[in-house]
Amino acid sequence: MVKKQSTVGCLGIGICPCHITPQSYTTIFVTGSESVETNQKVSAIVGTVGISSCGHPTIALTGSKSVSKEIKESHRVGDIGANCGTYVVVTGSEDVLVGD
Repeated sequence: MVKKQSTVGCLGIGICPCHITPQSYTTIFVTGSESVETNQKVSAIVGTVGISSCGHPTIALTGSKSVSKEIKESHRVGDIGANCGTYVVVTGSEDVLVGD
């Protein structure tokens, strides 16, 4: 399946269970590939760190099995990351698609 490539500034959404009552959160990616850009933005890869609205940092966990950047899988719309709870990537490049 082909999916949109995520970059610094893209978003994921999830539920964080690390609070008295689990909280919905949005994470924004703040790190990524040091040498590969997508539309003049740093490309997100497995290991990309995000800052979440619930206060916990997030990390990208899954990506493309066939496309890598700096020997790490490309993190794309529909891929998964986590803080205390998982998130799903919901935004990415409109014109750069990456396959499995």
